Amino acid sequence: MTALLLILYVLHLLLIVLAYRVLVFRLPEQERGILTFVCLFSAVLPLLGEVLGGLAYLISRRFASSDTLLDYDEYVQFDVMNLEGLQQQAADNMEMVPIKEALNMDAKRRKQSMIHLTTSSLKETGKYLQYGLDHDDSETVHYAATVRNSLFDRYEANLRLREQQLNPVDVTTYHLFIQECKTFLDSGLLDEGGIGRLDERLHLVLEQMRALYPTDLVRIEAEAEMAIRQGEEEKAISFYEEMIQIHPTLPDGYLALIRYYFQRQDWTSIGPVLHQLRTTVAEEDIPEEHRFILERLEGGDQ
Repeated sequence: MTALLLILYVLHLLLIVLAYRVLVFRLPEQERGILTFVCLFSAVLPLLGEVLGGLAYLISRRFASSDTLLDYDEYVQFDVMNLEGLQQQAADNMEMVPIKEALNMDAKRRKQSMIHLTTSSLKETGKYLQYGLDHDDSETVHYAATVRNSLFDRYEANLRLREQQLNPVDVTTYHLFIQECKTFLDSGLLDEGGIGRLDERLHLVLEQMRALYPTDLVRIEAEAEMAIRQGEEEKAISFYEEMIQIHPTLPDGYLALIRYYFQRQDWTSIGPVLHQLRTTVAEEDIPEEHRFILERLEGGDQ
């Protein structure tokens, strides 16, 4: 009798192993642990384990809730203003504010100031390098010229790479090229002729985008900024208005036009654009970092 029970138990274990091998890859990954538990429970308590394990599985499917996990998922995806970029910019600015004083210190300090510019994310790096190029010490002039050439070559190489990566079926490649152009322009390393040559390259790419992506906001805003650099103010305004006309429920065009008028202290023109923004664009669609200044402008307008 004992031998018969032992044989039946071994056969029972073999059936459990076979069932596990058959079912484990057919179940969703999150339910495989339940199958493992039921099989182990059944191996310890034959028949009773299968019944209790199956019952526990059905109860868990019927009453289990994932609300807590869903709430947590919504929490971790909550979009808050990321200050990391601002912190980095502030740190760089704090280090570079006393550069004029640093250039009047010892040679080591002057060299460190020049080299720091190669790794900083400061805009108008060329302005700081010019302090070194105008210095009386020949070694400082040499460091400044070397750093300037190194940065210029790096920006040019990045721009050529983005140019080679342009793909007519991927608008992101065009956006990256435009961003690289902006970074080069903001560096302050280009003279008037260099800006003109860069604008020529950018113009060719924007013409391609105009045919491929006629309603792309990044392209239209880049055209407006280029028009400003070339002194065509009315043309720039028309591009900003085109952004609003094409995407009236998006804040991009309104914010770009408000920024344009704000930089020129044209308070009269800001009012109608601000009113149109408030009546057309949902509050939650306006970026958090712009809401404060818009509220201040509204207060001033009233």
